[in-house]
Amino acid sequence: MELITTNPDWFNQALDKEHTSKFVEVNGACIEYMEWGNPENQSVIMLHGTNAHAHWFKFIGSMLSDNYHFVVMSFSGMGGSDWRSFYTRDTFVDDVWGVVEDAGMENPIIVGHSFGGMVSLITASKHSHDMSGLLLVDFVVYKPEEHHEWYEDRTPARPPRTVKEREELIQRFRLMPPQSCINQYLVDYIADHSIRKTEEGWAWTFDPSAYDGLVIGSDHSKILSELECPVGFYYGEHTVEFNARSGVKGMADLLPEGSPIVGLKDAQHHLMLDQPLPFIENLDQLIQELLTKSS
Repeated sequence: MELITTNPDWFNQALDKEHTSKFVEVNGACIEYMEWGNPENQSVIMLHGTNAHAHWFKFIGSMLSDNYHFVVMSFSGMGGSDWRSFYTRDTFVDDVWGVVEDAGMENPIIVGHSFGGMVSLITASKHSHDMSGLLLVDFVVYKPEEHHEWYEDRTPARPPRTVKEREELIQRFRLMPPQSCINQYLVDYIADHSIRKTEEGWAWTFDPSAYDGLVIGSDHSKILSELECPVGFYYGEHTVEFNARSGVKGMADLLPEGSPIVGLKDAQHHLMLDQPLPFIENLDQLIQELLTKSS
């Protein structure tokens, strides 16, 4: 597999598109977000996965900015947002709704990838009456008897490690869960925005203690059944997220009847990196379908 290392023209144009970068204080921490488009258009906010940040989705917000008021953000403890002394799932929900309110987003559609899917679901459990839709992207909901607490066996994090040379961290950057990705230019861009300069040297932008004691909860299927907004599911055809007893049918059984479900061909867990342009095309269509169902 020959990696694509040069930025395509469409990607450079997306990065160059005008947007605003902002911070909002939420419960004592400054949360970073980026914003595109006309605030009078339908609002969409997209939430990232574990240890990720707003820049993962910068090209997506840009390319959908003609149709939507689009926002991407970094959770506290990640990206350019402040770190906290402790985190719960409600911490991240408050981060999200703080950005929603600061950006003046009315009845947003929330799109959550992976860990961000979990946060988007918990957010909807509190705010679905003020949402136009929820789209879970490669985040699988399980019944309580199949539930697994992601972090219960986690060893408490060590203090952030620093290195002297920036390039050392760039070279060590890997997608998690591990996967190949032909679009190396996207991985390189993300890696470049995943490190920060400290007094001691270079370090990752994420707080390694963000998941210490974090409980994601076994109530996800119950929440899904009680939502007051339409919900959809978007997954990578070759994702590792389904367990041996579940699959697309498992999600279809839990989702409200008629919920849109789309699998992206030739894509793994990080589907927006595997197939960036088809991902955006499908995302646009799914947003429109959710809006039709919410009207």
